[in-house]
Amino acid sequence: MRPYPFQYLRAESLEHALESLAEHGEDARLLAGGQSLVPMMNLRLARPEVLIDIDRLALGEVRVAADRIHIGALARHAAVLDNAGVAAAAPVMSEAIARIGHPSIRRRGTAGGSIAHADPTAEWSALLLLLDGVVAARAKTGARRIAADDFFDSAFETALTPGEMILGLDFQLPRAPWGGAFLEFAERDGDFAIAAVAVTLGLTGARIASARVVLSGADTRPRRARAAEDLLLGQAFTGELARAAAATAVEGLDCLEDLRATAAYRRHLFEVLTADALEAAYRRTGAAPSGAAP
Repeated sequence: MRPYPFQYLRAESLEHALESLAEHGEDARLLAGGQSLVPMMNLRLARPEVLIDIDRLALGEVRVAADRIHIGALARHAAVLDNAGVAAAAPVMSEAIARIGHPSIRRRGTAGGSIAHADPTAEWSALLLLLDGVVAARAKTGARRIAADDFFDSAFETALTPGEMILGLDFQLPRAPWGGAFLEFAERDGDFAIAAVAVTLGLTGARIASARVVLSGADTRPRRARAAEDLLLGQAFTGELARAAAATAVEGLDCLEDLRATAAYRRHLFEVLTADALEAAYRRTGAAPSGAAP
């Protein structure tokens, strides 16, 4: 299929992009990598009257510090995946990005574009919740920062207002020693995940001092399993504790049901993936020998 007719504008600068957004409002969409928007336009699920191409703007920086990572909105998935600093500082980020689509998609797709698209199963969305992410957004009228907990409204809906665009993403790393894991289940490599789980664990001595458990694909937005996190805090890690936290994570979970999975099957996947991710994250804290069962 072909998209509806639209006007194409190439932004020559950030100011030009913001002025164009302010002028056209809800009738405009930004084009970055185009890996989600263009297929939706071809299927006529998205019908922008104006397409503003921001691909040439200088928003692709990746900066890594000891306790935080900044990802520019136009940073390609592949560029982040290949960044040695990211791999060393936050292996869980590299692990998640490696599961995004196929190599051609990772070479063109952008971090900011994925966050703005807000697919409920998107890896970047889960990472934003997992690592205390903040979205730096700007409109012609001013800039603001939006915390991950406040950013996702529903499937493909965010807190961004007409005229706003994402400039970058800031991720906060847990206090060392910590470990993380990202696991997902899909019908084939590169397919949209049926269920995905992202986890971090931070230790103080032998006790869990911080814990994050994010479920992606359960419903219309990624969710933190806060009851499971609370169960983990202050405890010495064991396999039994991981399984108990996994059971708590899915307790009362009202999962989506579709052609790929029943709600019960999806709930089972989340429980299994959560237990496995917690054990993997614990091993990566360095508290247990690599490959050893807790």
